Amino acid sequence: MKIFFGLIARVLMASIFLIGVLLLLNNLLTTPNGYGIYQDMLGARGVPGIFAPISIVVQLIGGIALILGYKTKVSAYVLSIYALVWALIYLLNSLAGQPLLLQVLQYLAISGGLLHLATNPNTGFSLDSICAQKKK
Repeated sequence: MKIFFGLIARVLMASIFLIGVLLLLNNLLTTPNGYGIYQDMLGARGVPGIFAPISIVVQLIGGIALILGYKTKVSAYVLSIYALVWALIYLLNSLAGQPLLLQVLQYLAISGGLLHLATNPNTGFSLDSICAQKKK
């Protein structure tokens, strides 16, 4: 049963990023000047718009890698750092008077789950475990 929980945990953690970035890409492609609007949203949070493509790539590749269980440790660490950066961004915005404390706590919780996954990367039904079995 434990093998299934590892898979479920990986998929649930990845879905936050993968579904989020897929919805974002849908908005970028279907909204006139969607990319500019996304850069403006980042700017409203104090993040330069140049980080828009970096954010998209990190979420897309990290989410896919986690779902597949490929380089789970690296993917979890990268996404954890990404979540911590957003927690800090929302915290700074929260201190400036915006009601974003819940987002800070959510990103901290996500980062904690990812760090746990990074320290326990051998989950069931992952490409990492399949490759490890083939090497034996």
